[in-house]
Amino acid sequence: MWSGVGVVLNSSTWNWSSLFQSNGLWTIVNVILFVFIFLWIISIIWVAKDILARTQNSGLQTLSILLVTFLTPILGLPLYFVIRPVYYKKDLIPRRESCALNLIACANCSTLNPKEYECCISCGEKLKISCKECGHQYPHAYAYCPICGAPNIE
Repeated sequence: MWSGVGVVLNSSTWNWSSLFQSNGLWTIVNVILFVFIFLWIISIIWVAKDILARTQNSGLQTLSILLVTFLTPILGLPLYFVIRPVYYKKDLIPRRESCALNLIACANCSTLNPKEYECCISCGEKLKISCKECGHQYPHAYAYCPICGAPNIE
């Protein structure tokens, strides 16, 4: 009457092919489980590569990888997206250089140009606009005129 209940599988009766030979619901559960584990491993690898490209901070790198590893991708990935740095390390170098060298980016092609240039060295686009209030010229990227504070409305 109770035969088969409470049987514990040992290593001699279990193998990978037995997982795919089961019928019905267990096959679906096994496939879903394997897909989830595969996505979990892929998300850990992706987070590790992404955070290494974004920061040198080893504490933040470790925390990010542990979040996805222990909280699963369902909870860990949204938390990772909240704490990760916005920019990649390689993107910060041109920003720092452009600030230090007084360069401005062209509104048309994003080429870095010296602030004193009137037109882009790559595409010829005008780099500065004239203020509607005071007539002072300033870069397109400025939201307001640095002299009178008028908004940059074209």
